[in-house]
Amino acid sequence: MASKDKGKKNQPPEKKRSPVLWVIAAVAVVVAVLAGTGNLPFFGSKAEAGKSFNLTEKETRPVLDPAMFSGQTRMAYAAAQKNPEILNEVYCYCYCDAPPFNHKTLLSCFTDKHGAG
Repeated sequence: MASKDKGKKNQPPEKKRSPVLWVIAAVAVVVAVLAGTGNLPFFGSKAEAGKSFNLTEKETRPVLDPAMFSGQTRMAYAAAQKNPEILNEVYCYCYCDAPPFNHKTLLSCFTDKHGAG
């Protein structure tokens, strides 16, 4: 056993790969894929320019009662009910501003069952 320990002492320590590098690599891959498909958030096409924040039209309808839903959907509706002024400043990227929904902001998705999926 002593001879095995002596051999390990003379060897350089094993290099451990940092999990941070794996996270950075994974993010880089995701960004590359999104860039390749043209779906980078906050960097939309010229047609979408200015749609991210400070929208001219605001939603005035109330958010549906979160008790109508369960699980994560309930939590999403509760968050929308608690923070309507924030969601009313954000463009909805599911393109529900077009017919048949004609939503004005992200808050609009929570004034009907659209936010439930």
